[in-house]
Amino acid sequence: MQPQYAETAPRRSTLEGIRMSARRLTEDPLFECGPPRALQFRLGVLGNGQLHVLRRASLVVTIGWMPLIILASVQSLTSQTGALSSVLLATGAHGRYLIAAPLLIFAEAECALRLNAIVRQFDAGLIPARNKSRYEAAVASTRRLLNSGAVEIFVIALAYILSATAALSQPFEQVPIWHKTGGIAPTFSPAGWWHVLISLPLLLTLLLGWAWRLILWARLLWLIAGLDLRLMASHPDRAAGLGFVGYSVRAFYIVALALASIVAGAAAHVVLLGDPLTRQYLILSATLLLCALALFSAPLLILSPSLMSAWRRGALQYGALADRVGTAFENKWLTNENHVEITALDQQDFSATTDLYSVVANVYALRLVPIDLKSVVILLGAMLLPFIPVVFLALPGDQILAGLKQMIF
Repeated sequence: MQPQYAETAPRRSTLEGIRMSARRLTEDPLFECGPPRALQFRLGVLGNGQLHVLRRASLVVTIGWMPLIILASVQSLTSQTGALSSVLLATGAHGRYLIAAPLLIFAEAECALRLNAIVRQFDAGLIPARNKSRYEAAVASTRRLLNSGAVEIFVIALAYILSATAALSQPFEQVPIWHKTGGIAPTFSPAGWWHVLISLPLLLTLLLGWAWRLILWARLLWLIAGLDLRLMASHPDRAAGLGFVGYSVRAFYIVALALASIVAGAAAHVVLLGDPLTRQYLILSATLLLCALALFSAPLLILSPSLMSAWRRGALQYGALADRVGTAFENKWLTNENHVEITALDQQDFSATTDLYSVVANVYALRLVPIDLKSVVILLGAMLLPFIPVVFLALPGDQILAGLKQMIF
């Protein structure tokens, strides 16, 4: 059964509030929407208020990956071209259609629901009553854009344009064996045509669907940031009460894992062909992963002006308060006329002053971007995970053992 939404209790912890703040999917879906949702409804694989991610992920593998193996096997048996062995070694294709594509479906049951809960957490005291209607209008407009039929048609059309461009721009002699027929005038094989017309457009549609979600996520944060949020500069999350928004970075970990699987699959294919991973290739791969990390984190920069305003206001107010309390404390306990007895340690002045200064310290330590280190580490870990097999493929076993011995002894 898919997770359902529930209202957030006002005094729950931030993480628990994020998990419990969403409403029922059948009544109030948000980021679960998006291309190609309408197409899936028409195909009958989505409905009844459930995401059915396992069914849909299996369907994506069945449509996008399995026909490539079957068609290449038939080609290998009929023409003796080695198409089957070629496609089995095509780890790039496996990374795209066996791993990345279903992961983009599974992300709806994890990433999308977390984004929904984060959005609703704003309505747990941060939105002034006078701006509630504007907040609800922003959420409603986001939902309309995610459900837009015109956008879905555009995304699918763009996916086919990109697929055709990729197929036509690649020199035919560089096309893999399983992708083309033999003979005097080679053309695309049935597996090749299926890849160009079905598998690749399907993957690109899913990727573009998540790109559209990311754009609308940034747009929604921009609209919410203009609602005169009730920010508390002394909040213990050191983000003026917006620390929960930073959890959106880790919410994208499945999408990041899918993107990294595509890059790692291509790198593994180079290694299996016996070619070294050049410095340029490694730099390109690292650049792509860093760009993905930046894309998932960049929307939170929209909240920086609000946090800067809260920091300036809090630094002035709490700084002045700390000065007054500190002056009173010193006048009472640090003058020459007062003889401090051991019983002074039982006074409340010391603990009260310490507590106040810890609150003021939260103000001065306020982060201007509500991103926590743990979320970044989780996202980086998800992106590095698919490269572990590539490392073992690239490095011989004896070198790995020799390196481990050097570290131990």
